[in-house]
Amino acid sequence: MPEDNIAKNLNFELPTQQTGTSHRQSKLLTLILILILLGVTANIFISLKPEEITDSGLNNAALNTDLQKKLALKLEKQGLYTSSAIAWKEYIAEAGLDDKNKALIWYRIGKLYQDNNAYEQALDSYYRSESISTMDSVASEIAIRIQECLESMGKFSAMHHELSDRVTMKPSGNSLAATDPVVAEIGNQKITASELDQRMESNIERQISLMAPYLPEEERNNQKEGLLKQFATPAKRMMFLNQFIAEEILYRKARESNLTEDRKIRDLINDQEKSLLAKMALEKEYENRIKITRTDLETYYKANQKVFMKDEKEQAFEDVKNNVYKTLRSQKEQEIQQQLLTQLKDHYDVVIHQSALVAKAKKDAETPPVSKMTNTSQKKLDRNKK
Repeated sequence: MPEDNIAKNLNFELPTQQTGTSHRQSKLLTLILILILLGVTANIFISLKPEEITDSGLNNAALNTDLQKKLALKLEKQGLYTSSAIAWKEYIAEAGLDDKNKALIWYRIGKLYQDNNAYEQALDSYYRSESISTMDSVASEIAIRIQECLESMGKFSAMHHELSDRVTMKPSGNSLAATDPVVAEIGNQKITASELDQRMESNIERQISLMAPYLPEEERNNQKEGLLKQFATPAKRMMFLNQFIAEEILYRKARESNLTEDRKIRDLINDQEKSLLAKMALEKEYENRIKITRTDLETYYKANQKVFMKDEKEQAFEDVKNNVYKTLRSQKEQEIQQQLLTQLKDHYDVVIHQSALVAKAKKDAETPPVSKMTNTSQKKLDRNKK
C-alpha cells in the first residue's frame, strides 16, 4: 500500500469520553475480571500439596511443633523450669494432642513449677491435668504432689479438704483398721501404726548415717537393730509419736505465720539447704568411689600396725578392725575430696585473688576496732564537758 494512502487511513483524533452508561459497564467488567482472577488464584492455592508450599513458609506447623518440643526438653534439661513450662504450654497449644498426652504434659509442667517452688502454678497445672484426663499411672503421684504444694504454701485447711476429697485413694474396710490401726490424727490427716514405724525407722537411719561412713556394714546393721529394739517399747513409741506431732504442728504454725517470708529466716533456710546439698554431693561421691573390703582392711592393718598399737603392744586385727576401717575410710575421703574439688574448680573456673585478700586483712589490722574508736570518742566528749 502506498505511504500516502496509509497516512490517510490513520486516525489521530483523541477518543471521545464514554457516556455514563458505558463507563459503568466498563467498571463492572473490570470488577468481574478481578473476582475471576482471585477465584483462580484461590483454587490454585488450595490445590497445592503441602510439600509444594514449603518454600513459601506456609507449611511450618509440623516442623514448629517438633522444634517446640525439642526446645521444651532442652530448657528442662538445663534446669530452666519456668521457661521450659512455658515452652511445653506452647507445644500443647500447637501439637493437637489427644487428652491423655495433653494431661501427661500438664502433669509434667506441674512438676517443673513445683521444682521451682512456684506452688500456685504447679497446683493449676496438676488440676488441669486431672480435669482433662484421669490416668491411673500418675493419679496417686499427682495427689501426693498437690498435698506437698498445699503444705508448702501453708494452706493446711485446703490440704485437709484435699485429703477428705481423696479418701478413695486409700483402701478402706475393717480388715485394714484391724491390721493397721490409726494411732493419731491431725485434722483430717491420719497416722497409722505402719506409718509411725516407717517414720521411726527413717529417723534411726538418719542418726546412723552420721556415723555410718566410719563403721563397717556389719556394725552399722547391729547399731540399727539395737536402736529399733529400743523404740519397740510402748513408752518409746509414744515418746516418738509426741515428738513427731509437736514438730508437725509447730511446722504448720510457722507456715501459716508466713515465717518463710522473713528475710533472715529465708536466708538461713537457703544457707542450710546449700550446706546440706554440698554435703550430700560429697557423700554421693564417696558412696560411688569407696568400696572397702575385709582384704583391704587386713592389708592396711599389716602395713600400719604401729598406728594401732596400745600401750606399745600390737593389737589383734579383730580387736581394732573398726578403727582400721575408720582410719582407711578417712584417708580415702580426703583423697577423693581433694581430687573432686580440684576438678570442680577447673570446671567452674574458680579464681582466688590472694593478694586482694591479704591487702584487706592488712588494712583491717591497721584500722582500730569500732569499739575502741567509740571509747576514744566518748573520752574526748567527757573531757570537753568538764
